[in-house]
Amino acid sequence: MKINLSRFLKLSAWIIGACSGSAFAQSAPLSCYWQLDNQNELGTWESQLCSNPVDASKPDILIANRVNIPSHSLCTISWYDGYRTELKGSVQVSGSKSACYSYSATFQPAPQTQVVDGIEETLLDCSWEKGESNFHRLYCKDIKGQLVNHPVATKIQASGSNQCAMYFNSSALDLFGDGNAVVEAPPSTACDTDPIYFRPYPKKRIVDGVEEVLLQCTWQGEDEGLQVKLCTDVGTLGNDVAVAVKMNGTVQSWLSTANRNLKKGQIIEALALNSFNPPLYFKVN
Repeated sequence: MKINLSRFLKLSAWIIGACSGSAFAQSAPLSCYWQLDNQNELGTWESQLCSNPVDASKPDILIANRVNIPSHSLCTISWYDGYRTELKGSVQVSGSKSACYSYSATFQPAPQTQVVDGIEETLLDCSWEKGESNFHRLYCKDIKGQLVNHPVATKIQASGSNQCAMYFNSSALDLFGDGNAVVEAPPSTACDTDPIYFRPYPKKRIVDGVEEVLLQCTWQGEDEGLQVKLCTDVGTLGNDVAVAVKMNGTVQSWLSTANRNLKKGQIIEALALNSFNPPLYFKVN
């Protein structure tokens, strides 16, 4: 589920919110050094590496490349700043990013939780998996720690390069169980996404002035070839309603039949929240 502009503006303040959230969420300066990669009569080629801000036992992280050619009064620098999925935080550069010397770098962890429109969202555990020919796929675990087998994004990135081509798979955001993964779609030239959060479906919502209540529904049946989707406490405590059947992987909806048998309300598919696997709500007639 992509977020809209109003959500983007709210999330643009996540750094400020993180600083007030916990000790872990405080930004900290990075401990960095320049590594000489190549040198000849023209000049020097260097990489700036920093101690891993999350785990010092892991390899240092690359944040910049610099080329200095004194005879031409030329010094250029390329940055690898922004959010890093593997660090669950952002490398931030202050000062002149075009200058070779007058800047400083800090690390800002992403908040583990944040509240947007009254609903608490939780940072998902995601990682890039490298394939062949510089292909990388971004996978995330759901809120229960189970890997979702559809990549959220795919990119082409050569080792040590800050040039990327990314494809964002927005449909994968709807595959996270009792809610959605939420993140702003990145540019096609991005090398990483913003932090990805899990947003549970609202337990209650108002639609056209009528309150709807989220139903708890599960697939039941010992035989994987035949299972029934059962929603509990529909309209009243103890009223269990079958809304679908799954036979050999094929799902058939029983929703219209279930609604005909309900006397005091209706079960609604919230397609606006998830078009692939919509949550079910109950509203009183």
